[in-house]
Amino acid sequence: MNRKVLVLADDLFWRTKIDHAVRSAAAQVHFLSDPADLSKVDPAFTAVVLVDLSIKKEPFTAITALKKGSKTKSIAVIGYYEHVRKDLLQKGKEAGCDETLSRSSFSEHLGDLVLKYALPGGVRTESEEIDLPEE
Repeated sequence: MNRKVLVLADDLFWRTKIDHAVRSAAAQVHFLSDPADLSKVDPAFTAVVLVDLSIKKEPFTAITALKKGSKTKSIAVIGYYEHVRKDLLQKGKEAGCDETLSRSSFSEHLGDLVLKYALPGGVRTESEEIDLPEE
């Protein structure tokens, strides 16, 4: 079953990077800008929620509510943060993130995370990085 990857992020660079990784795994992606929208998540169609923990609107209350909901607590939440912001690492863990990764680690493992949560046993349909021909 191909379920959606929800992304709570307001940074265009990360939205583009995540969109490419999700599509290369042949999964569906839906972007959110407002943490309040996490209250509308449908657990039947949502495999994982990726959250930029440094988003402008505070995401931790919405993450906590999602993880405490009887129907939504099983949805995986992966938070990522700037490595210099250790406070976000701690807040993400306290809010209930299943995994909390620095941006560099998140970027490195993004394709595998999508496969793990959205398409268990799936295979990527294209490489994450575009190979350029040699000159």
